[in-house]
Amino acid sequence: MAKDPVARNPREIVIRYPSGSTPEDRFAAQSALCSNGHSQLVVSGLLRQILLQHFADADNIINPTLRRYLEQNGVWRADERTGLYIESVGRWRPELTEARPGIVIKEGAWTWQRMGIGDQMGADWRDGRLEFGGYWRGTHTMFALGNEGAETQILASEIAKLMLWYGPIILDAFDLHRFVIVSIGELSALKESTENYVVPVTVAYMVSETWYLQEDAPRLKRIVFTTDDQVGYG
Repeated sequence: MAKDPVARNPREIVIRYPSGSTPEDRFAAQSALCSNGHSQLVVSGLLRQILLQHFADADNIINPTLRRYLEQNGVWRADERTGLYIESVGRWRPELTEARPGIVIKEGAWTWQRMGIGDQMGADWRDGRLEFGGYWRGTHTMFALGNEGAETQILASEIAKLMLWYGPIILDAFDLHRFVIVSIGELSALKESTENYVVPVTVAYMVSETWYLQEDAPRLKRIVFTTDDQVGYG
């Protein structure tokens, strides 16, 4: 027998509603983005998590050649025996990409785009609060690394298709204002190695940032009326 849905609610919630109703909490769990906002580090983490989930299961892989390779040599896993190394540039361990393909995530510069004069978007004259806002325009590059040129290009193409096909989902899920694939770069040899190749895949995005400033004390604190018809302002 199915459990009564009302019984799942605390009593203090149930008593607030008419008898026979079924109150439901339809508010989703709040993301950390709601309180902390976006940053270069946060976007690096978001992209890394997308790549980890995609390359953790060979059935997710779009390219059949890459899918067979990962089935034979192992998919991503959270230890040094991983078949595919995925990490941000700040935590990259070069020795783990010498004998296996890898993806290194590197953030680009962020530039500020104003939406109004002095970034001001409005004001509430009742409490003196001034509202501001604008957009950060940024890029991230995911470097596909491999021991062979063709292997590296196939991996780069897989990354690009993942970002392109799921771009609208990424845009909505991570509260971005814009998210697009920019380019798949050319194949080149790594300077640190004679046996590794690299292909960069770059994405661009925009994130909004809003804030407000409010004085501790109101501009007009008090009005004093006097008997001689003079009004003093404090």
